[in-house]
Amino acid sequence: MMKNSLRIIALTAGMLAISSVPLTAEKKPYVEKLADRLTTAEWVLETIMVDATSTIPRNLLAQAKGLIILNQYRAGFIFGGQGGTGVLIIRNPHTGKWGVPGFLTAGQASYGLQVGFTEVNIIFLLMTDAAVIQAYSGRFRVGVDAKAVAGPVGRLAENFDLFQAEVLTYTSSTGLFAGATLKVGWVSVDDKANRAFYNTTYSTPEVLLSTWFKLPPPAQPLIARLRTYQN
Repeated sequence: MMKNSLRIIALTAGMLAISSVPLTAEKKPYVEKLADRLTTAEWVLETIMVDATSTIPRNLLAQAKGLIILNQYRAGFIFGGQGGTGVLIIRNPHTGKWGVPGFLTAGQASYGLQVGFTEVNIIFLLMTDAAVIQAYSGRFRVGVDAKAVAGPVGRLAENFDLFQAEVLTYTSSTGLFAGATLKVGWVSVDDKANRAFYNTTYSTPEVLLSTWFKLPPPAQPLIARLRTYQN
């Protein structure tokens, strides 16, 4: 047990040391970094959908009014922290079609005896208009601002009561982490990123609900994959 604990501590220390090394490569332009975030979101969607233990039933995806796709990294020793980025996609209430994706920031604080490192991929299906409004209006605490439950997979979706939750959660994770006792998670719209990516002064809700913003090329693979999975 002691050897395993020391091994975990050494692994975590090594990861933190690597992350602290300054990068010498030329930094990417901000908009290119945002495009990378869309690619990551597409990868998260694919990762969850191809796994039989986490795949989202097509009928639920087709009925969702919005979804949040998150990619988070978590590391810590004694006191831990989790942060990451994601995107918010909502269905236009007038056309019923998926709109352009908006960028989010995400974080989760935790307290307790803990050590390790893991990558967590999460998709939140927003099943009500109220949950969608909460998601794009400011800081949104899943499970606090809107009732959230683990979403059904496979045949469990056939008899699932859609009225029992505003948010359905689907997740997958890799890595090693143990011992968290308290979690407080949130997501928040990233207005700076959305204005830069769409070259606009409009706010995030105006961008996401618009019918005049064209889907940029970096966002097209994500939306195309989403449409494929719901049909």
